[in-house]
Amino acid sequence: MTKRETYTLLSLIAVYYEQFEVNQQKIDYWHEVLQPYEVEDLRLNLYRHVEVSPYPPKISDLVRKSAAVSRAIPDCRETAYIVPKSWKPAREEVVQAELAKMREILGIARGEA
Repeated sequence: MTKRETYTLLSLIAVYYEQFEVNQQKIDYWHEVLQPYEVEDLRLNLYRHVEVSPYPPKISDLVRKSAAVSRAIPDCRETAYIVPKSWKPAREEVVQAELAKMREILGIARGEA
């Protein structure tokens, strides 16, 4: 991101938020942090911010990844893809040993319900 693009982005913020002032010091400092980012990504994040907040964005609001991506809950297909299929269920003797431990903890004798 160039310094001119930083200025353009800050000017755009000032259009949406009247209390946001653009000055040379702000341009310089914001540019130091925003330099490695793509201006289009920052602009899209600004638009998302404008939709939900009455306050001007901070740098962290503009560089943050979309919340929809980071907090998405996978559906059944995505979960099946994420969870490795190589996981094997426990052997029958392991299952029975764990059930015996639970019965002992609960004070249940075998055959009672």
